[in-house]
Amino acid sequence: MNIGSVTFRQLRAFVAIAETGGFAAAARRLHLTPSALSLLIRDLERNMEVRLFDRTTRSTALSQAGVEFFPLARKVLDDLSRALESTQDLEQKKRGAVRLACTPLYAATTLPELVRRYHAKYPAIAVYVLDSLNQQATARVASGEADLGIAPQRATPPELVQQSLMRDRICLVCRPDHPLAARPRTTWTQALKYPFVSLTPDFTLRLQADLFKHSPKLVLQAAHEVSFITTALGMVQSGFGVTAQPSRVLTLLGSFGLVARPLASPVVDRHLSLFSPRARGLSPAAQSFKDFLLEDLERRAVA
Repeated sequence: MNIGSVTFRQLRAFVAIAETGGFAAAARRLHLTPSALSLLIRDLERNMEVRLFDRTTRSTALSQAGVEFFPLARKVLDDLSRALESTQDLEQKKRGAVRLACTPLYAATTLPELVRRYHAKYPAIAVYVLDSLNQQATARVASGEADLGIAPQRATPPELVQQSLMRDRICLVCRPDHPLAARPRTTWTQALKYPFVSLTPDFTLRLQADLFKHSPKLVLQAAHEVSFITTALGMVQSGFGVTAQPSRVLTLLGSFGLVARPLASPVVDRHLSLFSPRARGLSPAAQSFKDFLLEDLERRAVA
């Protein structure tokens, strides 16, 4: 028996005949002439030293050896096909699409430059940013609407995996003519004396919990509560009060004519996380974006 001489074409020919029930149909499927197909099977049977088909002038049927060999041959072809697809996935990192759910602040400040550099490396991959509120971002990843999510750190749903990305310090944001703007830094006790423009209840409750860890006297009572950070900045601009936001907001303040000041007693940080599905594998494109994001942040941290 000369197993080493068995070829992929011979196996394909054998499986095609077994599945179609005849040489003529198999030849059409494989775009071969009947004589070429017969030659492949003859060489296969010679190499294996066994008859795989019982042939008459009217019919073709698997022999007993052929019946036993068929599922094994089919598995070899399937395994080889999967191996080839897996290898091709490496190439597919150069094309495809990534759907990224991200909270508005980081969608507006962090992602544009990151996506620009990613696109320079993978020009054929489209990145779709789904700007979402905090809970919406994780829900979109859990449902499969988004491949990845970027949102502040939170209790992780069982169907998601959470990875820490970066720390972002909370700062005070106010008008340049506000009394607190004259100070190089301010405290939470001073800031909370003024009307406070807050974001969704999720943001307010998390911030209040951080303040209570420092002192039970630091009570945040929002005078106004909005959903989007640009709305909060617009209301501060119009004189409705002050707000406190992660320092990534600094790049947006010029458009609203606002200023930021460090906040102390306590210093509060927001931790940004990357959320990905636990059970659902990432596409090659999504995996390449995840790898690019983590490598980029690590490089910046070292620098």
